[in-house]
Amino acid sequence: MMERICRVMLISGTILWFVVLLCGCTTVLKETDPKESLKSIALTYWKMRIEGNYKDALKMEEKEQLTKGNTTKLPLDEYYKAKAEITSKIDSYSINDVKILNDRGRVDVEFVFTLPQIPKPVHQKLSDEWILKDGKWLHLFP
Repeated sequence: MMERICRVMLISGTILWFVVLLCGCTTVLKETDPKESLKSIALTYWKMRIEGNYKDALKMEEKEQLTKGNTTKLPLDEYYKAKAEITSKIDSYSINDVKILNDRGRVDVEFVFTLPQIPKPVHQKLSDEWILKDGKWLHLFP
């Protein structure tokens, strides 16, 4: 009788271990899905830009490209803030599509904003370019 209980517990423990292992693998796969990862990062990036958090948004930029674009020779943070500042009131934004090819990503973003001289909300779409470097998505500032 005791031997049978031990076998049942061993089998149950083994099955439970496999279930936990499979659940863990599923979670890891979801978290490392490149499209979902890039979408989440792009949403965070645009939230920071819209809220005027240029210091943290700058950390998400690919520095080499940003430095090349800085022909004014201003300190990089001042140059970025001047270029990244959003002057219109953004009412909402959304990620419409994410495409990935190797280490490059393209994120289609749609903004709805208001301008004082236009009575209706304005819809604007743009495609953001991103690059995967050392396992981290970085925005390619135009």
